[in-house]
Formats: sequence, structure tokens, C-alpha cells
Amino acid sequence: MPERQRDARPAEALSASERMTRSFHLTCLATLIPYHQRCAALDAWLDVDRALFHMGFDPPAPVTEAVLRLGGDRLRTALARAARSERTQLALLGLEVPAIDTALRENHLLGPESMRVLRLRDPAATAAGRAYNPYDHRRDLLSTDPDLAAAALLDPRHGTGRAERGGGGFWITTRAAAWDTVRAAGGVARVRAVAARLPCVDEDPVGADVLAACAEEDPEPFLDTVLERRLGTGALLRRLRAEHHADRGQQQARRAVYLILKEPYRLDWGLLAAARLGRRIPRSAAVLLAERPDCPPAVAVVLRTGRPARPGRPLPPPAPAPPAAEPHRPHRTPWVPEWKPPGDTGPLGESAASARRALGTLRVAYDTRDDAAVTLDQLGAAIERGLLTAAEAVPLVRPASVLTSWVGQGSGWGAVSNAAWSGRAALHVETAALVARWASGHVPAGRWAALLPLLRHHPGTLPELLAAATGAHPDRPAG
Repeated sequence: MPERQRDARPAEALSASERMTRSFHLTCLATLIPYHQRCAALDAWLDVDRALFHMGFDPPAPVTEAVLRLGGDRLRTALARAARSERTQLALLGLEVPAIDTALRENHLLGPESMRVLRLRDPAATAAGRAYNPYDHRRDLLSTDPDLAAAALLDPRHGTGRAERGGGGFWITTRAAAWDTVRAAGGVARVRAVAARLPCVDEDPVGADVLAACAEEDPEPFLDTVLERRLGTGALLRRLRAEHHADRGQQQARRAVYLILKEPYRLDWGLLAAARLGRRIPRSAAVLLAERPDCPPAVAVVLRTGRPARPGRPLPPPAPAPPAAEPHRPHRTPWVPEWKPPGDTGPLGESAASARRALGTLRVAYDTRDDAAVTLDQLGAAIERGLLTAAEAVPLVRPASVLTSWVGQGSGWGAVSNAAWSGRAALHVETAALVARWASGHVPAGRWAALLPLLRHHPGTLPELLAAATGAHPDRPAG
């Protein structure tokens, strides 16, 4: 099938790769469209393909900004379904539109902060969405915010049944810690309010125990029992003993013990020392416990040696506390490329006449894979040398997709911001000016959609491409 006919097919008939390629070319062109008409073009393309923003990466910043500031709810909802940047997701959440929130709940690339906002806003609806990350869920359960911990408890996708059948208590201890946070903040009344909204307790033994405790006339002692059974030192010793007797290699057993000790158990150091003296705790776990900063020195001696500290011998100092982990802040420096002398102009020659002659006969390619073409770098070098201006070069460049895609993409827009002296920046500005002159006034949605099958494989120049789109959707006669 010819490429142009393939691009004209409906979105349902395209493969994921073809759809992603087409979306890439459209969003590159969108950066060249005048700011106040950008959303009208995106709306027209959205009528043709609902998955316009599903490209494997976010659209360029000018497109995202226009959608957030000027786009309608339909356009913003389509962006919310595919947004990967958490900054964009939080900006969409700030609009507080129910349809956008629903679209974000279906976005499997939802960031942890966006998920927390949605959980606090509507826990039940967020629990029914497809956006889910078990690590972010565990982080919310261990949060010190009682509202966030309660919202995470209402999400049924915790896998406690699988963890318990597999011999681990990963989700059991984290959910018990979340119940402890809710109880410490709001007492029995808050625990009962959250327990009454639990969707299902078939695979949640902690939730079932809490519900049974809340059914009592005085739930306080029963809740104490439930939390002690799940988070107490006895629960930790049972887990360690089961892991010690499991049929695993030495390295796997150490890794499992390390993960168990990272769970939020309530440690009674006296009981741990007694368990070490009675040989009820594995040696690998005892060494790791002795290295904790909150371990008392006398208990550390018992855990290391298996014997009490000798009278008269000084106790070792406590282990130094680990430095507080700082949040990751990526180093963002404005990228300003170093100025370099203009490069080789290649077939464009060393004069304005030779450059115009070459552009009239040769096609322009993005890179050097086509030996019989002028590359984009050579064209930029000719503009930087002053052989011809960007206004003279843009109407001569063939094919038009070199300008609408490779010059219009994010790197071209970045060159305008950070390297205004470059030939790429001049080509970007002049291409945008040419599209703006064509789009002056009002461009019908059908004309924007007519660009779709022509954009990638039109052999002519950009003015010829725009004229073809105009001919495919002419203006209606007056009256």
C-alpha cells in the first residue's frame, strides 16, 4: 500500500507504531501553528484520532502549554490519558474537572504525587482506576498523613492474600501500620468510619480483624490485640523463624531477612535480647538488628555475641544514625550550546546563486543517510554564513516534512530559546511565520484534518503542501 494511502487510513486500522509516528509529525507541526489557533488544529486532529497524544513521550512544551491554558475539556482529557510528566499531571489536577480526573485515573503512567492527590480527592473512584503502582501504594500506607493512609486502605489492590499464601507478610504489616496511623489520629471513631467503607476483606486478614474488633462494644483492647499480633515483636520473631527454616539459599535468606527488618514492626529490645539468649532468632537477623541506631548498647552486645555484657567492660557506643535522605532534585541548567563556526555547506556551495540552484534541484534530508541530498546541518550552515536568509530558504526546501517535523520538533523550539544565532532557530522562526500567514484569520477544522494524509510524504515544498490542503478543503462560497 502506498505510504500516502496508509496515512489516510482511520486510526483503528493503524498499528501502534504507525499511530505513534503520525502523532509525532502532527505535534511537531502544532509547535509551528500560531498560539491562539493551536488548540483548534489539535481538536481537528483529535476528531480523526482519539489517541493523538499517545506517542511514548509528552508533546513539546508549547503544545502542552496551549492545551492547559486555551484547550477545552475534551482536549485536556485526551492529554490526561497519555501525559507522562508529573508536572503536567499536577497542572491538569489543579483544574479540578471530573472528566480530567477520571482520565488520569486510567493513565498507567501516573506519578506518585498525582496518585496521592487523586486518592485524597476520591478514594473509591481512584481504587477502581487502572493507574496503580504497588510501591507508591505501600508508600501511601506508611504515610504519617492519616487521610492518605485511610484512602490507601480503601484501595483493594493490595495482594495480601497472595503475600500470605507465599509465606510473606509484606502487605499485612504495612496495612496494620496504616490502621495504627488512622487510630492514632482519630481514635476508634475514625477507625470505625474507615472500616465501614472497606470494599472487601476476603483477602485482607488485617481488615477482617479490625472489622471484628469494631463490632465489639469497647473496641480499644481488641484493636490493641490486633495491632500487637501483626506489628509486635512476636510477629517479627515468627516471620524470622519461618524464613530461617525455609528451603532457600544463604544469599536469598539474607535478602529476605533484610526485607523483613525494613517493615514497620514495633520492637521490644528486651524481648529481642531474650530471644537471642534463647537462640530463638537467626544470627543474620541479630547482626542487622544490632546495627540499628535505636538499638541500646547492652542489647547490641547480646545480639552480637549471644551472651550478656561482662561487668566492668565498657559498652560499645550506639551505631551512628544514617544521614537523612534528601529528596531527589534533578539538576536543571538551561542548555546553551557553545557557539561554533558554521560548518560545511556541502552541495550548497559558497555563493547565494549556488545555494538557490541546489535547493531548486536537490531534496533536503535530516541526516547523511541520503548522499544525493542536502542535509539540514548544511542548510543551517549556509544560513549562518549569510549565503541566503531563512525567508529565502524555507519556500525552496523539499520535502515539506523536513520543516514541519524535524525543524518543528522540540529541538527546533529549544534552539530558538537557547541558540538564537543558529540556522536551525532561523528556519524554525521562518517556518512558523509561513504557517502563520497561511493560517491568518480562521482555518476550518476540515482544512487542518486535510493535512493529515499529506504531511509525511508530500514531495513538494511547504507552500505547495499548504496549497494542497486548501484545495482538499476549499472555502465555501458566500451565500
